[in-house]
Amino acid sequence: MKELALKLEALNDRREGLVLAMGAFFVAVVAACLFVSTGFGYFLLVCLALAMGSATVLGRYWCNWMCPRGSFLEYVLARFSLRRRFPPLFKRGYFLASVVAVFMFMMGLNLYLLCQTHSVVSALGITLTRLLVTSTIAAVILGIAYEPRAWCVICPGATFAKFAAAFKGKKPYLVNEAAACTSCRLCEKSCMLHIDASRSGVIGDPDCLKCFACVENCPSKALRFTDQA
Repeated sequence: MKELALKLEALNDRREGLVLAMGAFFVAVVAACLFVSTGFGYFLLVCLALAMGSATVLGRYWCNWMCPRGSFLEYVLARFSLRRRFPPLFKRGYFLASVVAVFMFMMGLNLYLLCQTHSVVSALGITLTRLLVTSTIAAVILGIAYEPRAWCVICPGATFAKFAAAFKGKKPYLVNEAAACTSCRLCEKSCMLHIDASRSGVIGDPDCLKCFACVENCPSKALRFTDQA
Protein backbone atom coordinates (compact mmCIF):
# COMPACT_ATOMS: atom_id res chain seq x y z
CA MET A 1 0.00 0.00 0.00
CA LYS A 2 1.29 3.46 -0.89
CA GLU A 3 2.50 5.38 2.15
CA LEU A 4 0.20 8.13 3.41
CA ALA A 5 3.15 10.55 3.30
CA LEU A 6 3.52 9.95 -0.45
CA LYS A 7 -0.21 10.40 -1.05
CA LEU A 8 -0.22 13.75 0.75
CA GLU A 9 2.89 14.84 -1.10
CA ALA A 10 1.19 14.05 -4.41
CA LEU A 11 -1.81 16.16 -3.36
CA ASN A 12 0.47 19.03 -2.38
CA ASP A 13 1.90 19.01 -5.90
CA ARG A 14 -1.54 20.25 -6.97
CA ARG A 15 -1.92 22.56 -3.97
CA GLU A 16 -2.04 25.85 -5.88
CA GLY A 17 -5.05 24.78 -7.92
CA LEU A 18 -6.77 23.30 -4.87
CA VAL A 19 -6.27 26.53 -2.89
CA LEU A 20 -7.80 28.53 -5.74
CA ALA A 21 -10.81 26.20 -5.97
CA MET A 22 -11.49 26.20 -2.22
CA GLY A 23 -11.02 29.97 -2.04
CA ALA A 24 -13.61 30.47 -4.78
CA PHE A 25 -15.95 28.10 -2.96
CA PHE A 26 -15.61 30.19 0.20
CA VAL A 27 -16.58 33.37 -1.65
CA ALA A 28 -19.65 31.57 -3.01
CA VAL A 29 -20.69 30.40 0.46
CA VAL A 30 -20.34 33.87 2.01
CA ALA A 31 -22.35 35.36 -0.86
CA ALA A 32 -25.03 32.72 -0.32
CA CYS A 33 -25.17 33.54 3.40
CA LEU A 34 -25.61 37.27 2.70
CA PHE A 35 -27.88 37.23 -0.34
CA VAL A 36 -29.68 33.88 -0.45
CA SER A 37 -30.27 32.45 3.02
CA THR A 38 -28.64 32.60 6.45
CA GLY A 39 -29.16 28.85 6.49
CA PHE A 40 -25.86 28.64 4.65
CA GLY A 41 -24.30 29.76 7.93
CA TYR A 42 -24.42 26.11 8.99
CA PHE A 43 -21.42 25.76 6.68
CA LEU A 44 -19.39 26.95 9.69
CA LEU A 45 -20.43 23.92 11.75
CA VAL A 46 -19.69 21.57 8.85
CA CYS A 47 -16.17 22.98 8.55
CA LEU A 48 -15.61 22.64 12.30
CA ALA A 49 -16.78 19.02 12.27
CA LEU A 50 -14.57 18.15 9.28
CA ALA A 51 -11.55 19.95 10.76
CA MET A 52 -11.84 18.14 14.10
CA GLY A 53 -12.69 14.79 12.55
CA SER A 54 -9.76 14.83 10.14
CA ALA A 55 -7.44 16.14 12.88
CA THR A 56 -7.81 12.90 14.82
CA VAL A 57 -6.17 11.11 11.88
CA LEU A 58 -4.09 13.64 9.95
CA GLY A 59 -3.50 16.44 12.44
CA ARG A 60 -4.21 19.94 11.06
CA TYR A 61 -3.96 18.86 7.43
CA TRP A 62 -7.48 20.22 6.85
CA CYS A 63 -6.10 23.73 7.42
CA ASN A 64 -3.49 23.18 4.71
CA TRP A 65 -5.77 23.62 1.67
CA MET A 66 -9.13 22.02 2.49
CA CYS A 67 -10.24 24.92 4.71
CA PRO A 68 -12.14 27.26 2.32
CA ARG A 69 -11.44 30.43 4.31
CA GLY A 70 -7.77 29.62 4.80
CA SER A 71 -7.43 29.04 1.06
CA PHE A 72 -9.21 32.33 0.33
CA LEU A 73 -6.88 34.23 2.67
CA GLU A 74 -3.78 32.62 1.21
CA TYR A 75 -4.73 33.22 -2.43
CA VAL A 76 -6.24 36.71 -2.20
CA LEU A 77 -4.30 38.38 0.60
CA ALA A 78 -0.94 37.28 -0.79
CA ARG A 79 -1.27 40.32 -3.05
CA PHE A 80 -1.91 42.84 -0.27
CA SER A 81 -0.30 41.48 2.88
CA LEU A 82 2.52 43.39 4.58
CA ARG A 83 3.94 39.93 5.41
CA ARG A 84 5.08 40.84 8.90
CA ARG A 85 5.50 37.95 11.30
CA PHE A 86 2.55 37.58 13.65
CA PRO A 87 3.20 38.26 17.38
CA PRO A 88 4.28 35.28 19.53
CA LEU A 89 1.21 36.06 21.65
CA PHE A 90 -0.95 34.50 18.93
CA LYS A 91 0.35 31.03 19.83
CA ARG A 92 0.00 31.34 23.59
CA GLY A 93 -2.51 28.94 25.10
CA TYR A 94 -4.23 31.56 27.26
CA PHE A 95 -4.68 33.87 24.26
CA LEU A 96 -6.18 31.12 22.12
CA ALA A 97 -8.51 30.17 24.98
CA SER A 98 -9.56 33.82 25.26
CA VAL A 99 -10.42 34.01 21.55
CA VAL A 100 -12.52 30.85 21.83
CA ALA A 101 -14.26 32.24 24.93
CA VAL A 102 -15.13 35.51 23.15
CA PHE A 103 -16.60 33.63 20.19
CA MET A 104 -18.60 31.31 22.42
CA PHE A 105 -19.95 34.32 24.34
CA MET A 106 -20.90 36.09 21.10
CA MET A 107 -22.60 32.95 19.84
CA GLY A 108 -24.53 32.44 23.08
CA LEU A 109 -25.63 36.07 23.31
CA ASN A 110 -26.80 36.15 19.70
CA LEU A 111 -28.72 32.92 20.11
CA TYR A 112 -30.39 34.12 23.29
CA LEU A 113 -31.55 37.40 21.73
CA LEU A 114 -32.60 35.91 18.39
CA CYS A 115 -34.55 33.04 19.96
CA GLN A 116 -36.95 35.63 21.34
CA THR A 117 -38.30 36.24 17.85
CA HIS A 118 -37.01 33.33 15.71
CA SER A 119 -37.04 29.56 15.77
CA VAL A 120 -33.91 27.90 17.13
CA VAL A 121 -32.93 26.66 13.66
CA SER A 122 -33.32 30.12 12.13
CA ALA A 123 -31.60 31.84 15.06
CA LEU A 124 -28.61 29.52 14.82
CA GLY A 125 -28.30 30.10 11.08
CA ILE A 126 -28.29 33.88 11.57
CA THR A 127 -25.80 33.60 14.44
CA LEU A 128 -23.42 31.43 12.43
CA THR A 129 -23.64 33.80 9.46
CA ARG A 130 -22.77 36.74 11.69
CA LEU A 131 -19.82 34.86 13.16
CA LEU A 132 -18.64 33.85 9.70
CA VAL A 133 -18.76 37.41 8.38
CA THR A 134 -17.24 39.13 11.44
CA SER A 135 -14.46 36.57 11.78
CA THR A 136 -13.69 36.85 8.06
CA ILE A 137 -13.38 40.63 8.42
CA ALA A 138 -10.99 40.07 11.34
CA ALA A 139 -9.08 37.50 9.27
CA VAL A 140 -8.66 39.95 6.38
CA ILE A 141 -7.41 42.71 8.70
CA LEU A 142 -4.89 40.36 10.32
CA GLY A 143 -3.88 38.98 6.94
CA ILE A 144 -3.07 42.43 5.62
CA ALA A 145 -1.35 43.65 8.80
CA TYR A 146 0.73 40.50 9.28
CA GLU A 147 0.86 37.41 7.05
CA PRO A 148 -1.97 36.21 4.75
CA ARG A 149 -2.92 33.33 7.02
CA ALA A 150 -2.26 34.96 10.40
CA TRP A 151 -5.89 34.24 11.30
CA CYS A 152 -5.21 30.52 10.99
CA VAL A 153 -3.07 30.76 14.14
CA ILE A 154 -5.92 32.03 16.35
CA CYS A 155 -9.00 30.67 14.52
CA PRO A 156 -11.31 29.05 17.13
CA GLY A 157 -12.01 26.16 14.75
CA ALA A 158 -8.28 25.61 14.32
CA THR A 159 -7.85 25.66 18.11
CA PHE A 160 -10.39 22.84 18.44
CA ALA A 161 -8.66 20.96 15.62
CA LYS A 162 -5.30 21.52 17.29
CA PHE A 163 -6.70 20.00 20.49
CA ALA A 164 -7.96 16.99 18.54
CA ALA A 165 -4.55 16.68 16.84
CA ALA A 166 -2.59 16.91 20.10
CA PHE A 167 -2.91 13.21 20.83
CA LYS A 168 -0.21 10.79 19.71
CA GLY A 169 -0.28 8.67 16.59
CA LYS A 170 -0.84 11.20 13.79
CA LYS A 171 0.53 10.19 10.41
CA PRO A 172 2.55 11.07 8.52
CA TYR A 173 5.28 12.18 10.91
CA LEU A 174 7.68 15.04 10.22
CA VAL A 175 11.17 13.81 11.00
CA ASN A 176 14.43 15.75 11.24
CA GLU A 177 17.57 13.77 10.42
CA ALA A 178 19.92 15.40 12.92
CA ALA A 179 23.10 14.38 11.08
CA ALA A 180 22.13 16.41 8.01
CA CYS A 181 20.52 19.43 9.73
CA THR A 182 22.62 22.61 9.81
CA SER A 183 20.17 24.55 12.05
CA CYS A 184 19.75 27.26 9.38
CA ARG A 185 16.10 27.68 10.50
CA LEU A 186 14.83 28.04 6.93
CA CYS A 187 12.18 25.50 7.91
CA GLU A 188 10.75 27.91 10.47
CA LYS A 189 10.87 30.85 8.05
CA SER A 190 9.09 28.92 5.29
CA CYS A 191 6.40 27.50 7.60
CA MET A 192 3.09 29.41 7.54
CA LEU A 193 2.79 28.89 11.31
CA HIS A 194 6.54 29.29 11.97
CA ILE A 195 7.17 25.88 13.49
CA ASP A 196 10.81 25.27 14.34
CA ALA A 197 11.66 21.92 12.73
CA SER A 198 15.40 22.15 13.40
CA ARG A 199 15.10 19.86 16.43
CA SER A 200 16.25 16.28 15.89
CA GLY A 201 13.80 13.41 15.70
CA VAL A 202 10.01 13.56 15.26
CA ILE A 203 8.59 17.10 15.17
CA GLY A 204 5.36 16.63 17.08
CA ASP A 205 3.96 20.16 16.92
CA PRO A 206 0.14 19.88 16.63
CA ASP A 207 0.09 23.09 14.55
CA CYS A 208 1.80 21.34 11.63
CA LEU A 209 -0.35 21.65 8.48
CA LYS A 210 1.66 19.03 6.57
CA CYS A 211 2.08 21.45 3.69
CA PHE A 212 5.62 20.16 2.96
CA ALA A 213 7.00 23.75 2.76
CA CYS A 214 9.75 22.98 5.28
CA VAL A 215 10.72 19.78 3.44
CA GLU A 216 10.86 21.54 0.08
CA ASN A 217 12.87 24.50 1.41
CA CYS A 218 15.39 22.56 3.52
CA PRO A 219 18.77 23.08 1.76
CA SER A 220 20.36 20.02 3.40
CA LYS A 221 17.34 17.71 2.83
CA ALA A 222 17.27 16.90 6.54
CA LEU A 223 13.46 16.90 6.76
CA ARG A 224 11.02 14.28 5.52
CA PHE A 225 7.52 13.01 6.15
CA THR A 226 7.17 9.31 6.85
CA ASP A 227 4.57 6.87 8.13
CA GLN A 228 7.15 5.39 10.51
CA ALA A 229 8.01 7.48 13.59
